[in-house]
Amino acid sequence: MGRAAVFAREARAILMPTGGYLAGFTHSLQPYAGCEFDCTYCYVRALAVQRANPFGLAWSRWISPKTNAAALLRREAVRGRLDAARIFCSSATDPYVPLERKLRLTRGCLEVMVERPPAHLVLQTRSPFVTRDADLLARVPTALVSVTIATDDERVRRAFEPNAPATALRIDALRALRAAGVRTQAAVAPLLPCDPERLADLLDPVVERVVVDDFFRGDGAGGRRSTRVLAELRARGLGAWAEPGYAEEAVAVLRRRLGAERVLESQAGFSAA
Repeated sequence: MGRAAVFAREARAILMPTGGYLAGFTHSLQPYAGCEFDCTYCYVRALAVQRANPFGLAWSRWISPKTNAAALLRREAVRGRLDAARIFCSSATDPYVPLERKLRLTRGCLEVMVERPPAHLVLQTRSPFVTRDADLLARVPTALVSVTIATDDERVRRAFEPNAPATALRIDALRALRAAGVRTQAAVAPLLPCDPERLADLLDPVVERVVVDDFFRGDGAGGRRSTRVLAELRARGLGAWAEPGYAEEAVAVLRRRLGAERVLESQAGFSAA
């Protein structure tokens, strides 16, 4: 993965009202704009193509840290606006992009939420680096860490998430978080070609629950934003995984193996407290 251009800036606001897919939350929190993981199925990539690119660079080739993220969140906390907030962090980027190791913007926001916990916090990532903040996450009683585990097959993972950390490292991160007393979730979102039985074996000991989504519900546009990845699946001879309803069999296996109450689906699953 090449180094992305960095465009640091001060943001006007850090808690943004949500709607649509995230209607179960009151706000999203994005310490960064842009993302370096460059997953082929990312719906934000499709949106970035449709909208004007503020930096004139391809998706994944730029990252814009919001340098005052923690200060803005602390201001909201002082005003009492976190008490009833249901926060999703982050919906359009990963809160643990590589630059977080240096800038610690996500950690700064978590420090605020330790002092003033929101009503609900989902921290969505695919980076094992989230374990650095296990000490803080364990002190936010409403926190749930959701780690993307889209497949059990590392060959598939490399094909569709080439710049993201290996699945085994993410499983290890979930195990470490759970051992630290942090609530954990696997986001099988979107479900990629996999062996559902083996995926169940991997997830069972490391998460409280699993949320499964597919290319048709999860992209918020009935599959229209997933055209590129659906075409790639078909080109790779995986066309059965590119049809509406393809996730049903895998969901049935996961529910049989893990228990129906632990396996949620799509928007309702992500919104569950």
